[in-house]
Amino acid sequence: MNYTEAHNAFIWNFRLDYDPVGIRYIFDEDEIESLPVTHKSKAKISYCMYLAAARSARHSLFMPPDRLQCKNAQPVFGFRDLTREVDGKNHEKYLLDPDLSWQAPQEKARLDVGACKGIFMAPLDKFDEAGLEPHVVFMMVVPFQAYHIMNDYMGGTGKCNLPLFCTPNSAVCSGSVYAYKNNTLNMTTMCAGSKASGKTEMNYMNVFVPGNQILDTAAQLQKRIETTGGPSLLGKGGQAWPGLDVCSGCPMVKFEEVEK
Repeated sequence: MNYTEAHNAFIWNFRLDYDPVGIRYIFDEDEIESLPVTHKSKAKISYCMYLAAARSARHSLFMPPDRLQCKNAQPVFGFRDLTREVDGKNHEKYLLDPDLSWQAPQEKARLDVGACKGIFMAPLDKFDEAGLEPHVVFMMVVPFQAYHIMNDYMGGTGKCNLPLFCTPNSAVCSGSVYAYKNNTLNMTTMCAGSKASGKTEMNYMNVFVPGNQILDTAAQLQKRIETTGGPSLLGKGGQAWPGLDVCSGCPMVKFEEVEK
């Protein structure tokens, strides 16, 4: 299975509203020139906005450090050092306590300062054309879709539970770095930035799958379809998405084919 096949499997079987987006952190400046970028931002914008353009408009984008506007995301990607004056103060509206507000950004998942030279983001299928491996795959989904994705992830990677990492903000930036650094699926709610700038909306969740495990997840989905007949996990499973989801096991809710 390749990235295009995985991309299509997720969209079709889980009826995703948006394209899965591959995220690749660029640590070697020599790689930048060869990236298959189709669009660039005309102004400084947030990481969430870059991802929105990739998932909704199918843009392939490179975000260098000097084109990232969001102050909360800058230290997450190692684009600058943390400071109590800026980063502690930024968290006081969430946590109120000054000491806790300074502790919060220090405990987020972060890349080493200066290591990342920028971030490439594109729809997952574009990574086949580019010959690149995404470090993380980002999917914006409703909770029911997230449930199915997480089950296939656990089945595909041999896990039976998932610890998730949530912070007062930085749901998307630190959320994706956590998945990369810990090599595990992560899921977060929206944060203030991803709600307003990233258009997460109130019914969506952010799901991040390590790039080296996304094909295992898609393969597990395909295996379930071949074994049971469909992707739905409702009831006995095996129905076409979303499946009949009324009163599981009720003896009165039964149907039979009509003879013609």
